[in-house]
Amino acid sequence: MNENNPYGFRRKSTGRHRIKQIDGVIIECSSRVAKSGSQAHWFKIGTEGYTLFAEDDLSPVVVGDRVQFDYEIRRYRSGSRQEYYAVIADTLTVLTPSQLGSPVSGSVYVLSNPSMPDLLKVGFTTGAVSKRAADLSGVTGVPTGFTIEWVQPVTGDARAVEQRAHAHLAAHRTGKEFYRVPLQVAKNAVISSFAELYPNEAMTMHQAFSERAAAELERRAKLVAIAARKAEHLRMADERKTYEASHKGQWRLHGIVEVVLRDFDQEPERRHPSLWTRLIGVKFEDYAEFNIEARQQADEIVWHFDALWRSREKGYGVTSQYASPDEAQTALLEKVERLCIRNYRATIKVPNKLIVNPPELPSNYRNPRVTLQIPSIDELIFRPEEIAPRRRR
Repeated sequence: MNENNPYGFRRKSTGRHRIKQIDGVIIECSSRVAKSGSQAHWFKIGTEGYTLFAEDDLSPVVVGDRVQFDYEIRRYRSGSRQEYYAVIADTLTVLTPSQLGSPVSGSVYVLSNPSMPDLLKVGFTTGAVSKRAADLSGVTGVPTGFTIEWVQPVTGDARAVEQRAHAHLAAHRTGKEFYRVPLQVAKNAVISSFAELYPNEAMTMHQAFSERAAAELERRAKLVAIAARKAEHLRMADERKTYEASHKGQWRLHGIVEVVLRDFDQEPERRHPSLWTRLIGVKFEDYAEFNIEARQQADEIVWHFDALWRSREKGYGVTSQYASPDEAQTALLEKVERLCIRNYRATIKVPNKLIVNPPELPSNYRNPRVTLQIPSIDELIFRPEEIAPRRRR
């Protein structure tokens, strides 16, 4: 809506597109971000859709509003012959807001015509003002089309309001329904006539506009809050991205701490004996490797226990899972006792992302994606990593 001229508008022409006028009740509306980056507010009147391009995220109209505006018939830039209707922003006027509730029975309008400079036509219609203006423009003898300058919706008898307005303007009449007056004078005559004949309805309409203004402030406040949340999320995402790319962030996300409970007495020969080594009597000693590793399953931490060993030149392996590191260590000790293999290595590994208080990485480590050996996990606090919700397609 034109803030400097809230009760009416002037027709604008770009010289490149056909321009038409329309008025009616909005039955559907939506908003999206256009390819240009601006907001594209779309709304439907009757069977046609119209698009208003604006920088404001808030749509100026809602379902149920009776509006009036000029629009251009344009074609998409892609070269398609398909047309769309683009609203001329400063011509959009909300005639009656959705908050009015009462049905509009008709409208008193003010029209102008380039062939009749300084003259205004004041009339009424119970249909669409744009159709009435088009009908008058098609009358034989009218060289140019009429332009809608202003409209007053009426919840009573529109003809009665028109006739009283004619009486107010009688001194300026130059022909049937034509008056040589400024637009503001014609508007005041219609507004006064409506208020005189239907004071309660006029007050109701005034209250409806007040309610609409309050509702718009509330919608705008919600949009501001949403924009603030989006900005905060973007700021936090940028900070998180910067942190994750840093040396400290890489250690926090990809580093691993390891406790060596016991190491090999001597590094074992991990290859399996070949036929040749068996023929010459070479035997590989028994050894075992035990590893406890913290992993996340859904929203819980589980402790995987992997045991690999070689006994009498045959390889074996088992895997089990426990709810706590203590249970996993108990299973490890029981396995050591049963196997009776002296040369073994036992470790516990925990990814930093599952630790609330991971140790600091020493400064001499240039690569943060490493496994750092520590003496114990007793002081560490474990917590599952937060799982980001999946985006709906």
